[in-house]
Amino acid sequence: MRMSTKMVVGYLFLIVLPFLIFSAFVYNQLYGRLVSQYQLTNQQNMEQQGTNLEARLSKIESLYSIYQNNSALLDFLRGDYVYDRDLIFSYLKEISPAFAFASLGEPMVEQLVVYPKIQDRLLSLKEFADYSELEGRLSAEEKAELLPARGLWKKTTNTDSEPSLVYYHKLYSETYTSELGIVEITVKSTIIDELMKALSVIHPKNTVILLNEEGTVFSSMRETQISSDLLRKIEVAVLNKQEDTFLVDDEKLMVNSAVVPRLGLTIIEINKQDTLFQFVKTKLWLAAVGIVLLGVLSLFYYLLLSSLTKRILLLSRHMRKVGLDDMGTPYSGKIGKDEIGFLLLNYNAMIRRIDELVNRVQKVELLKKDADFKMLQAQIQPHFLYNTLETMRMLARSNKDYKVADMAYSLGNLLRYSLTQTNDTTLQEELEHVKAYIAIHQIRIRELHFDLEVEEALLSLRCPRFILQPLLENSMIHGLANLRGQKRIAIRFKRVQESIEIQVMDNGEGIPEPKLSNLRMKLSGGSLNDIRFSTGTGIGLGNVVERVKAYYGHSSTMLVESGAGQGTTFTLILRKEEEIHHVEADDRG
Repeated sequence: MRMSTKMVVGYLFLIVLPFLIFSAFVYNQLYGRLVSQYQLTNQQNMEQQGTNLEARLSKIESLYSIYQNNSALLDFLRGDYVYDRDLIFSYLKEISPAFAFASLGEPMVEQLVVYPKIQDRLLSLKEFADYSELEGRLSAEEKAELLPARGLWKKTTNTDSEPSLVYYHKLYSETYTSELGIVEITVKSTIIDELMKALSVIHPKNTVILLNEEGTVFSSMRETQISSDLLRKIEVAVLNKQEDTFLVDDEKLMVNSAVVPRLGLTIIEINKQDTLFQFVKTKLWLAAVGIVLLGVLSLFYYLLLSSLTKRILLLSRHMRKVGLDDMGTPYSGKIGKDEIGFLLLNYNAMIRRIDELVNRVQKVELLKKDADFKMLQAQIQPHFLYNTLETMRMLARSNKDYKVADMAYSLGNLLRYSLTQTNDTTLQEELEHVKAYIAIHQIRIRELHFDLEVEEALLSLRCPRFILQPLLENSMIHGLANLRGQKRIAIRFKRVQESIEIQVMDNGEGIPEPKLSNLRMKLSGGSLNDIRFSTGTGIGLGNVVERVKAYYGHSSTMLVESGAGQGTTFTLILRKEEEIHHVEADDRG
């Protein structure tokens, strides 16, 4: 399989296909959560509207106490007024204002009438009516349900087929020993209309149905076309209290329900999902546009890939024609100014040089020149080596040899960092260098574990180069080399008051006490040149301490905690207040 084909297949299976699968999964999850969240929100809204209606009904019921506690009204109902002048005086002063307060205190009260049980005076007034008129409005069983602490709500329909609510409550004497009459509070039908409108504000095209306890429709507002059979199934499901919210008709309709206990009514709201989630369809169009865009970008990727691999394929064909006895002509295709062009230029230079050597010298001289050429290869510019390592990494990944690819990647980062000519860097770059160093060791040593705890705000602090790797190499060579079982190295960055502490810890053999005391003495002020804990980089602990003191000041230092068989902890304490405060200010923006 050609390299370009491998890269295209890898792109499809490693990027495009996972992207599409993940996008579909996320969309389904988000859509399901959106529907569930909407159902919950709509249910809470319905329950809130039901609670608001309950509160208004409770306020209307509270008007009863005004008349039960009106002594003048009770005296009239009991027949205590002998003279009409006393009755008229009490009516104008105390009874009539109480009736006027009903409409002022609660605008939803349409009419308030008292039915005296034993009194027949004042029946010509609109506030009073004959007790016998209740016969067609309240049955004997309903009258029996009226108790001192509980009234009765009746749901009726007026002449215009509009729903009406009427509240009845008995009036008693002050001692509640005798029944004096019944108060009737008629509520305006607009209280039901307001409930319907409140539910239609969020969903203008919904269907709202109010069901009695018997399952009959008390009131309804239908804006959605629903078959009578399906509507009846929904009503039965709600009355059986299966669920407060559910989906029907292949999840095209969403049903929510709530109960108004005072009236014995069940509120049912039915919404169409296609009208509720129009914006989801917009998301689908956006997803389609995203897929098309992905296809266009994939086409551009293929064209770019072809432009890169074409030169490599032509070069490989040219190399097959080259032999020891016939070098042929140099590569004559398009060179370019990128890394591949650099490889082609060096390849042509190599062909010319080899051809010159073959034609000018004998076999022995050719061998000598071959050795010189190998020595010359060791002096190739660093970025050529980086590009070669990157090519090796890409080839290893295409062959699914991920460990070789990771090792090549980490080695390239180590070399690039090591050959950088700057004197200082940031803790972020120093940490990335250490990660690459550890990654190579972890491939070689499987039982090596690396833990990292970093405060992100500290990573922008500038520091000398190579202050962490010597400490890690010291742990690897002197602490973990002879340790059997799990090997662990940890790095922790933290702020302690006005300084920054960097700890490098291992669970190795540790440092015995005599050697540890001597090391601490030299780190705290002795001759740093005598410290022999040198590492593979040639940079010892003494060198690290000297460079830290030179960079941050003499208040910076290194501490060491260890014990035989207890591991070792090196702590770098960096104190440079103006620099540290500058880092905090930058991090806060």
